Amino acid sequence: MLGVVVLLFQSIGAVQATGTRKVGPFVVITNDKLDGRKDVAAIVSGPGAPFGLAIRCIDATLSVALVPLRDEGLFGARGRTAAVSVQPAGRAATEMAGRVTEDRALYLAAPAPMLGLVLATQQMAVSVPDATGAPAEARFDLRLAKRALADLIGNCPAG
Repeated sequence: MLGVVVLLFQSIGAVQATGTRKVGPFVVITNDKLDGRKDVAAIVSGPGAPFGLAIRCIDATLSVALVPLRDEGLFGARGRTAAVSVQPAGRAATEMAGRVTEDRALYLAAPAPMLGLVLATQQMAVSVPDATGAPAEARFDLRLAKRALADLIGNCPAG
C-alpha cells in the first residue's frame, strides 16, 4: 500500500502537504494548493487484494481508478479497455467502462457513479479481466467511506 500512496502523492504535484491519514482501510492524502483549493486522494484495499480503489479530486476534477498493488502489468498495456464489474453488497452487479493509462492504473470513464456507489454501500466486490483475460477480484470494506471522503467531496464539484 505504501507504493500506491507514493504514486498518489506524486500525481498530486508540487503542493504543500497538509497530511496523510488513515481512516479504517482508507489512506487519505490532502494537499493545500497555492490558490486555496485542496487536492485530495484516497485509496482503499482489502486483505490480499490484487488492486486497490483510488478516488481522487485533483484540480477539482474527480477520477476513480483501480491501481495494481503487486503486479504493475495486472491490467495489461496502456490504452487497453476493460469492463469493470461492480457489485455492492445486496445489489445486482453493474458494469463500468475503464481504460489503462500510462501509470498502469485502470481509470473508469465515468467516475461519479462509482463514487456514488462507494458512498452508498458498506461492502463492494469489484472484478475486472486481467491482462490475460482471467478475472481479478477485490473486496472493499466501505463502512468509513463517508468520513474518509469528506474532504474530497467538499473540494470536487463532481463529488
